[in-house]
Parts: sequence; C-alpha cells; structure tokens
Amino acid sequence: MDAPTSTESISGKAYQRLRRDLMRSRFRPGDKLKLRDLAAELGTSSTPVRDALARLVSEGALEQYDHRSVRVPVLSDARFREIAELRAELEGKAAARAAERATEADADQLAAIHARMTAARLAGDSAVMLEANEAFHMGLCAIAAMPVLTRIIEGLWLQCGPLHAGLSRVRFLHHPDLHPHNDVIRGLRRRDGALARLAVQRDISVYAEVLLRRLPEINLGALPPALDAAD
Repeated sequence: MDAPTSTESISGKAYQRLRRDLMRSRFRPGDKLKLRDLAAELGTSSTPVRDALARLVSEGALEQYDHRSVRVPVLSDARFREIAELRAELEGKAAARAAERATEADADQLAAIHARMTAARLAGDSAVMLEANEAFHMGLCAIAAMPVLTRIIEGLWLQCGPLHAGLSRVRFLHHPDLHPHNDVIRGLRRRDGALARLAVQRDISVYAEVLLRRLPEINLGALPPALDAAD
C-alpha cells in the first residue's frame, strides 16, 4: 500500500481538528466557516482543509453554503430529539459494556475528568466544561472498547455538539455530588452495568429536555442568561 501523501496527512489532521471543535461546541448552530479563514488558522493551504470540510459535509456535520464556505446546521426540534434518543440508547449500551471491563484506574480517570468539568462549571469556564463533558462521554466509550459503536456515537456528537454550547447556560439541576456522571462512575467501580446505563441515559435526557425548551434561542446564538428545569 502506498504511504499517504503530505496533503492527505494534513487533510486528516485538519479533519480531526474540526471534528473535535464541533464535538466540543467551539462552533455554534448557523456559524458560517470560511475555507480561507480555517486554512489560515490551521496554518495550511486550502486544499487539505477543503477535503476535510467535504468529509464533514458528507457525514452531515456541516452543510455546504457556497463554494468557499460551509455552515454549521441548525437542528429542528425533531432532529435534536432523535439524536438525543439515539445517544441515550447507544451510550447506555456503551456504559453497560464499560462497567464489565473497567479497571479502578479507568474509573479514577473518569472521576478526574468529571471533577475538572465541575470545577470549570463553578468557575464559569464554559470552554473547559464542554471539553471535559465530551472527554467524559468519549472516555466511557473508549473503556467499552466497541469501535463500531463509538464511531456511530461520535457521528451523533458531531451533529449535536454545537448545540451543547447551551449547556454552559444551564443551572445545576441538582447538587454537583448528585450529577449522573457520579452514578456512571459508581457503576463502573461496582461492575453494575444497569446503574451505569441508567445514569448516562438520565444525564443525556435531562439536559436534552432543558435545551429543547430553549432551542430557538440557542440556534440563533442568543443564549439566555440561564436555563433551568423551571424555565
């Protein structure tokens, strides 16, 4: 097999960087991403970036806007709800499998990620909070060691990640010690797949319902001062 060309290698790096940015909510619904600006930011020519964007468009993570730019999709209520339901089902399966395989070190690593997320939330650092939240969920998938399932879950995160920016405006719906992530970690330590599955499903469904109630504002980039279950 021929080794990948330099352009292919750079394109792959650009693709992975943009995937990560979408999953971690760096981009918001409706954002227009210009080829020239992205190439300058990534320090490369336009060709590998164009290739990376084309892959993301084919995966439904971006929409072609014109020949020089793409747009982050604006999700309808129905599409976001479908994605949330699929995430709950599939990440629940990943959590149950992770509970069968997890070591104490795995559980400790997720606990450290969740602690970082909580500290960032209390400090008002939304970028770190969103990064840590994504790292927690992807870390759980890594422990499950189900690469096909993980790839499907990543595809769902690519589509809903930009909306997760709204999570930075959601008040804690419970005491931080009672966050569903803690039950996920307990499930791993106890090898209790049912506990881990239900906890991750609760995490996804509770916040999805809050975001759904304010989806129009979030889609328009007009994040309200705060969101909570009473809104």
